[in-house]
Amino acid sequence: MDIENNETASSVDDLPADELHRKGFITNYPPSRYWKGTFQSQAQANDRLNLYIHIPYCIQRCSYCFFKITELSDSNQKEIDHYVDYLCREIVMVSELYGWFKRPVDTLYFGGGTPSLLKARHMDQILTALHDHFNMALSEFVFEVEPITYSKSKSKELSQFGITRLSFGIQSFHDEIVAKTGRKDTEKMNVAAIKRALDTGVILNIDLLSGLEGETEETWRYSVDRAVSLGVQSITVYKMELYQNSKYYADLRSDSIILPTDDQEMVFMNYAMEQLYANNYLNSTYFTFTKNGEYRQKHLHQRWLGEDTYGFGVSAFSSLEREYIQNTSNTDKYIEFIDKGELPVERGMRLSSMDLIARDIVLGMKTSSLDCRWIKAKHGVNLLSKNNNMLQKLIEHEFVIVLDKTIKMTRKGIFYGDFVGKSLSRHLLDSVE
Repeated sequence: MDIENNETASSVDDLPADELHRKGFITNYPPSRYWKGTFQSQAQANDRLNLYIHIPYCIQRCSYCFFKITELSDSNQKEIDHYVDYLCREIVMVSELYGWFKRPVDTLYFGGGTPSLLKARHMDQILTALHDHFNMALSEFVFEVEPITYSKSKSKELSQFGITRLSFGIQSFHDEIVAKTGRKDTEKMNVAAIKRALDTGVILNIDLLSGLEGETEETWRYSVDRAVSLGVQSITVYKMELYQNSKYYADLRSDSIILPTDDQEMVFMNYAMEQLYANNYLNSTYFTFTKNGEYRQKHLHQRWLGEDTYGFGVSAFSSLEREYIQNTSNTDKYIEFIDKGELPVERGMRLSSMDLIARDIVLGMKTSSLDCRWIKAKHGVNLLSKNNNMLQKLIEHEFVIVLDKTIKMTRKGIFYGDFVGKSLSRHLLDSVE
């Protein structure tokens, strides 16, 4: 049964039908457009902490990319050296300001940008700063890799740092589709990098991006089938989102490209889910599928379940107890802040009690299931109350089921991404207005 044809807006008029689509991907709640001002955390130093390191450099800007990055061709090694120096100064400042010297760090994530552009000396410098100023009791170390940079020497170089999980931004295995994005990768290069990574024994995730320019059912099926055939432990499928600061957006405005429609993307995602489930890739989140449901990425799960996560570097954001904070996305300002002995925080938001409940519901449901006992113990809210009409409607329309006091997304719920979380949180917020 095709999910995209299984429900229409008119048949869910007792649900927020305007949200019944796959557009938009929630990374924080409330969204960052509501953030302002700066804050200092009141989190307890003995709580478990997760750390994120942002590396804003890339060797190529993809046509769909909307992130703040610096292309390597526009930079040089001295600039990267300079950035890492300031990144390490920020690490020291945060630890000293918050008194986090002994706070146990459970997960570490290097993202970007392209962290695999860092040299061994950069890695040594950053990890030394972390070990000197935090209690690095890592159970997971995730590292994002641009496959084109993952040479034999890079593989050997990274193996010395205790990385437990690599994530490759493949996006597509079809060379024609990849070329349209402005990337220089090829299927041959990507497959070689994947096999090289698997040989090291780390857990490997690869990303696919549905909805790229020129994508057809045939090209998409090729990418999905190729991903499954390689035997990686984890496959993530994202929907391509169009942002104003991307080349795609400008090209679309000038009518120089045509992108797949939302309905076409739904067909793509439906095929991906069919093949992933058929090959026993089960949901770790609503967009990540892992072999036998194992190999869950702890870093994301722990942040979405409300654990403190601190981000270092340009544009990095932090989720801390009752607040969000985000660093400036301007590298010059980032350096100026640190030179003045100030944290490079540009905006943030202190969350109310209702914000916290809504956050834990929206982000918690991204893991594809939500333990209602956890919500009740943390917030005193009984999501399984008979008065929760929204939950009953979601059950009736087969978006979720309830097992052992846990709300679990069905295949249809997973297909529509954040719909379940947003619906449950909206109902909760509306009920107290």
